[in-house]
Amino acid sequence: MPVWQAIFIFLVAFGTTYAMVPVSKRIAIAIGAIDYPGPRRVNKDVMARAGGIALYTGFVVAALVLYAGKHYLGWEFNDLYSVSGVDYVLLFCGLTIVFLVGLIDDVSPLSPRSKLAGQIVAAVVICLSGVTIGSLRWVFTGEYIALGWMDFPVTIVYFLIFMNAINLIDGLDGLAAGIVAIDALALLYLVLVRGNITFAFICLIIIAVCLAFLRFNFHPAQLFMGDSGSLFLGTLIAIISITCVMRSQGIAIFIVPLVIAGVPVIDTGSAIIRRLREGKRIDEADMEHMHHRIMASGYSQRRTVLVLYALTAVLAFAGCFIGSFAGFRRWVALGILIIGVFILIYRLRLFAPVLQHHYRRREKVEPRRDLNNPL
Repeated sequence: MPVWQAIFIFLVAFGTTYAMVPVSKRIAIAIGAIDYPGPRRVNKDVMARAGGIALYTGFVVAALVLYAGKHYLGWEFNDLYSVSGVDYVLLFCGLTIVFLVGLIDDVSPLSPRSKLAGQIVAAVVICLSGVTIGSLRWVFTGEYIALGWMDFPVTIVYFLIFMNAINLIDGLDGLAAGIVAIDALALLYLVLVRGNITFAFICLIIIAVCLAFLRFNFHPAQLFMGDSGSLFLGTLIAIISITCVMRSQGIAIFIVPLVIAGVPVIDTGSAIIRRLREGKRIDEADMEHMHHRIMASGYSQRRTVLVLYALTAVLAFAGCFIGSFAGFRRWVALGILIIGVFILIYRLRLFAPVLQHHYRRREKVEPRRDLNNPL
């Protein structure tokens, strides 16, 4: 990667986002994108929540500068692996749609169905641009397996996982932005190993906009990114992982981006299972997320965020580590990681509503009896 060009693009993304945060805060107040304190909120003060405007603007400006440099200023990127068949105009439209869906929800909360429909529309547009999983290489024979008619549905689900994972983890000051920056750094390594310099710049832009936003979003936050920011960032991480990590890789590598984004993915999975078990809607807010559990153990908001940063870094390193292995060693490393993840889930009691009888026995507490059915 050309060093001076990388520094320049980083500064453009960082500077634009930094300058746009105060502007986006004024816009948020003007359009009514306000987050009010409540029983299921950690924040105690009224807060503007359309910081996604700054993130979106910073990314778009830096991406346009990168495009101009490559096509008009003679910047040469020696991509050993190039992404072909992508309509970047349509891709930009898909990213804009997901940003606007989040922004509308920041102003006036959408119904779960409307919000999901908007996410699906954005994912479909991105798929139509050429960003799909397409095929996977079978572990044992090395042959490629085309997903065929399942390509679009599988890719759309993949996008929805990342969109909502980042959205749900955005519950503490600076948490989502920091996690995405760490995830993007891990993806930057994997992209560079594959030799795609162009998308390495995209990873660098994501890191820059997140770090600039953290200046205003880390505890005590001055502005929330809102759904406009979390959905947008989640989509970007999904695009990078599909185009530069999963394509032309073995089936085992399919799990690597999910490992890298392990904290929000684990939190989202546990939330879905927990809510289904309790008979709630899967989009219904509660105070049982990973960060809530850590705070309940006595950690401050700032320390909780730092703990989750560290956990994200460990999982990101593990994802890169697994991605660098092949054959049997990859499966061994993956197995060890899965055991570690289950230990983490157990210790944080993320599935406590599902395993409540086990926890009560462990604590030597008698389970509650139903007075209408004492047996």
